Amino acid sequence: MSSRMAGAALLRHLGPRLFAAEPAAYGLTARILPARMASTAAEAAREDAGAKQHGGGGAEKQEEPAGGGQSKKKAIVSYWGIDTPKLVKKDGTEWTWPCFRPWDAYTSDTSIDVKKHHEPTTLPDKAAYLMVKSLRVPMDLFFQRRHASHALLLETVAAVPGMVGGMLLHLRSLRRFEQSGGWIRALLEEAENERMHLMTFLEVTQPRWWERGLVLAAQGVFFNAYFVGYLISPKFAHRVVGYLEEEAVHSYTEYLKDLEAGVIDNTPAPAIAIDYWRLPADAKLKDVVTVVRADEAHHRDVNHFASFLQRLCATASFTAMSSRMAGAALLRHLAPRLFAAEPVTGLAARGAVMSARIILPVRMFSAAAEAASSGDEKPKAAVPDGQRQDKKAIVSYWGIEPRKLVKEDGTEWRWFCFRPWDAYRADTSIDVTKHHVPKALPDKLAYWLVKSLIVPKQLFFQRRHASHALLLETVAAVPGMVGGMLLHLSSLRRFEQSGGWIRALLEEAENERMHLMTFLEVARPRWWERALVLAAQGVYFNAYFVAYLASPRFAHRFVGYLEEEAVHSYTEYLKDLEAGVIDNTPAPAIAIDYWRLPADAKLKDVVTVVRADEAHHRDVNHFASDIHYQGMKLKDTPAPLGYH
Repeated sequence: MSSRMAGAALLRHLGPRLFAAEPAAYGLTARILPARMASTAAEAAREDAGAKQHGGGGAEKQEEPAGGGQSKKKAIVSYWGIDTPKLVKKDGTEWTWPCFRPWDAYTSDTSIDVKKHHEPTTLPDKAAYLMVKSLRVPMDLFFQRRHASHALLLETVAAVPGMVGGMLLHLRSLRRFEQSGGWIRALLEEAENERMHLMTFLEVTQPRWWERGLVLAAQGVFFNAYFVGYLISPKFAHRVVGYLEEEAVHSYTEYLKDLEAGVIDNTPAPAIAIDYWRLPADAKLKDVVTVVRADEAHHRDVNHFASFLQRLCATASFTAMSSRMAGAALLRHLAPRLFAAEPVTGLAARGAVMSARIILPVRMFSAAAEAASSGDEKPKAAVPDGQRQDKKAIVSYWGIEPRKLVKEDGTEWRWFCFRPWDAYRADTSIDVTKHHVPKALPDKLAYWLVKSLIVPKQLFFQRRHASHALLLETVAAVPGMVGGMLLHLSSLRRFEQSGGWIRALLEEAENERMHLMTFLEVARPRWWERALVLAAQGVYFNAYFVAYLASPRFAHRFVGYLEEEAVHSYTEYLKDLEAGVIDNTPAPAIAIDYWRLPADAKLKDVVTVVRADEAHHRDVNHFASDIHYQGMKLKDTPAPLGYH
């Protein structure tokens, strides 16, 4: 089935749940902050977006191709589906890329130092450097001047470390009940950027059968080796990636030299590259290689800096520093590379027409120079003494001074676990009784497996809802990470898209982890609860990993039923809050900023929005299972993206 047919079906499912249109100013201009797939911004649906908006709420719909709408509706039949509009580009044409969305596009900063190099001084650094250098020799012999083929292999390998590091930090954050200073999002974003490099070069050259075999072998070895290496020494692992990225910069520099010398035809840039990097319509292959090289240079800087942080810390973990110190260090390193202030017009999204001047968060690998020159930023607040100490504490060849994020009231943005553009208003108009009736044997097995897990939970926690929520979220944040990682690796070794499901599942995992960070402000886990989480994650992660490999259909159905139980648990929580069994205390500050709640919000408001998130996760996972049941694949069915 074409991506276009399947995409409409998935969007029907999510209805107004994808985007939130709302002006907000966090030290910068007012902008549209799109909400994750877990939320449904009801207010966005009520806004009149004019002729650019299509879909529900009485807005005008664009005409479908003859017979197209009918076939799309028949393509995916699911209890979870509803009608929804399409995304269009600023010229009014349909957005054709399910692998990324308009808000993922950015303008790359190509003002990089291609000769920048970390001199190895310690024994681990020298070992990392020699290891990378030894790998370059066979690659040069094998590919010689076939740069496009070399790039394919390079990107399938380069997209692994970020995913591995992000996953391991995510799991550590869950079982230790602690933040990661924003490094999870940063590393996962790096992995996704590398995968987009691969998708771009697939439009330039197609891999041969022996190159596919080489990629399969390389990923099998490198993933496991890097996984073990990161567990043993994150410092060494990041240093290896830093040197790998140095070699990538060198390889793309050689590619550019051959393009300039006419050894390789400077063909027109692929359409996906033009939209992804916001290149001119007449861009050439040379322009594509230039921006890819810039991305690799920024990855080089980030990984060398991460290794430096590990060396600086007393322990081999990012979380040895406080989240504040780690987050500040990351921001110092990236300087103006985090954000792009740029008007984006004509992009009709679900309930939101992106016609206003907005801030698009740009991944850590790019430095949008226009952001630095923008005059829209509010005056910076005075830097506290603690921050000054932090600035002196982090001294690195890779670091530069950044600007500071502030909230709309001028106070400092203090959350490194999420940023202002990650905040959203949850849609609480959910059906709490919605249930997928199990009919097939796998569904019944998934249903009764979840039910069997509820009994010991009820006996152990009884009415201690906050403690139950802590355990629930440490478990609920695992499936999205596992599924996203496996789809990411599959996309790399098969040289194919994933329909956006990688981003959707990873965003689900991050949203669940933010639930955990919120309830940590409500209840502190006791030692036996920490031990229970450790045991639960050890069993559940491996079990779900194997289950997803064996049957994604069963795995998603299992999570769907798990989320049904989560909705039920939070409903019981709300009942006890309303009955006065539990004190309706003020909402934690992190929850107020994350869900954009009123300043006087209470715990009841927090539980209500968390329950809404779980209901949307329930719907998405049941829908994903339906796709598999109907003989289709997720990669052919564009998925919701959680953050943009």
